[in-house]
Amino acid sequence: MANPQFDVFLAHKSKDKPQVRAIAEQLKRRGLNPWLDEEQIRPGEPFQFAIQEAIHNVKSIAIIIGSDTFSKWQVFEFQSLVKESIDAQIPIIPVILPSASKVQDNVPPFLRGIKWVDFSRGTQEQAIESLVWGITGQKPQPKPVNPAEHYDVLLCYQYLDQSEVQQIARQLEVQNISFYPNQWELDSNTEWRDLFTTLVGEITSLAVFVGNNMAPWEDEEVEDLIWDFIEDRRVVVPVILPSTQQDPKFPLYLKRKQVVDFRDKSSEPILQLIHLISQDEKEGVEHG
Repeated sequence: MANPQFDVFLAHKSKDKPQVRAIAEQLKRRGLNPWLDEEQIRPGEPFQFAIQEAIHNVKSIAIIIGSDTFSKWQVFEFQSLVKESIDAQIPIIPVILPSASKVQDNVPPFLRGIKWVDFSRGTQEQAIESLVWGITGQKPQPKPVNPAEHYDVLLCYQYLDQSEVQQIARQLEVQNISFYPNQWELDSNTEWRDLFTTLVGEITSLAVFVGNNMAPWEDEEVEDLIWDFIEDRRVVVPVILPSTQQDPKFPLYLKRKQVVDFRDKSSEPILQLIHLISQDEKEGVEHG
């Protein structure tokens, strides 16, 4: 078809439908027209026939990979889909969902040589932009950081704990909590520390994450940062990460703060964290 009607065909398993719907909505908000089976296949129409027709009416194909490995039949179907796409010169984009725990095991061999979009790393915004790039062929430009912009919280952590902190950051994003740009959000030409001196005054609170690795405050520069927030009477929240095996030994200046422990699922720690970083230090965050 000379002018394909759809920008991307979303090939996925039924189990992953809720996450795929969310991705489709994000693409629509960016002006793209995704092909999703539940929206395009009318009742009574055979799935296979409708899908075969759709392949010739799309500009790209995203193969969505979730928590389950593909069955032999699914591998055969996707191999056929890839072959038809190559013949039609349609780009193939593997997409890894957050539920995909073992990426290397879940990605079929015939897709491993293609650069994928990974929703299990970084922010959802980054993954969507990467997917849009794959669909349109136009690389999104990095968003300029506005020195006058306000941020609710700075996430302070050891690099080895980054993956756990990212999971918590996603939950904060959903609740409209803005956090100072972390290294995983910046383009490759921007250094985290280069921005910090400009924006530190626009950050309301500091969340200090501790896990199984060296505590952040063991770095003298980070300890100075924590003290700056305390002396400015800005909110400082010590946070224990979910995988932490032993109770951390907080320095005296953090022992007086209310701790959020993500190991305690019964206490809804994400709500505690949101509450603490959203309040004013002068209202009594400290507990003597």
